[in-house]
Amino acid sequence: MPEPSIYFRDRIATSDDEGHRKWVFAQLPKGRHTTRRHWVALVLILLFVVTPFIKVAGEPFILLDVINRHFILFGRVFWPQDTYLLGIAMLTFVVFVVLFTVVYGRLWCGWACPQTIFLEIIFRRIESWIEGSAAKQQVAHQKPKTSGWYLRRLLKIIVFASVILVAVNVFLSYFISADSMVSAWRTGFTDYHRTMIAMIVMTAAGTFVYAWFREQACTILCPYGRLQGTLTDNDTIMVVYDYLRGEPRGRTKDGDGRCGDCIDCHNCVQVCPTGIDIRNGTQLECINCTACIDACDPVMDKV
Repeated sequence: MPEPSIYFRDRIATSDDEGHRKWVFAQLPKGRHTTRRHWVALVLILLFVVTPFIKVAGEPFILLDVINRHFILFGRVFWPQDTYLLGIAMLTFVVFVVLFTVVYGRLWCGWACPQTIFLEIIFRRIESWIEGSAAKQQVAHQKPKTSGWYLRRLLKIIVFASVILVAVNVFLSYFISADSMVSAWRTGFTDYHRTMIAMIVMTAAGTFVYAWFREQACTILCPYGRLQGTLTDNDTIMVVYDYLRGEPRGRTKDGDGRCGDCIDCHNCVQVCPTGIDIRNGTQLECINCTACIDACDPVMDKV
């Protein structure tokens, strides 16, 4: 049996030996963990959309009015003289993030991070509706581009931008209030020029991230992923490959000796949103999304 590649130690999964990008065409996983992730994502999306419209005693439930220098959190108003409370809150948040990562690893990344929720739960499914399955997308990517390919790509970008525009409007409602956001649209942004500029810039940036940059935001830009290696230990809850059970890989009929449980079907690799092979051990790119578990379970049930 050939020795497994060790190049993953020297470069990220989305880059080849020469530094060129390797596009990730992840299959849509199915299974109990994926179903739970969908429910978690649905709850978080609903909270994100509904919260700006909630009012307590006539004030927004949450308002981060940086321009007018006051915050409203849970219906209570905070002014610049309350900055020390912000400092305490930030320190508490940092300690919480450290402790959470020590115990649960990158569970946040795979289950609750907005980048993952929008890319994997929303946009990757929109992409499959427009361009077909991951296998079809990969074949189309390698073949010469046709007019149909460009039309589908244009349609995808338009749909992506539309969804991001809605999300940006909701996000800006946390800073200028939902009432002001509705008023801005009704008046054609006559008195909301800065809001309109922010909306256009953020929509363009979001479209770029989800249509092109994609999983690289997690592996290259996000500092949380970089800190993972220093915050986790042997007791941290993580998604890992059971090396003792799985090795040596292969089907029993292909060799003279007994093989491990892993039949080397690569299903775990095909569903990974960051393009890694979980069997290579703990890696920077892994976001603990559990997609590889859902891909492996049905295979183990059959063999």
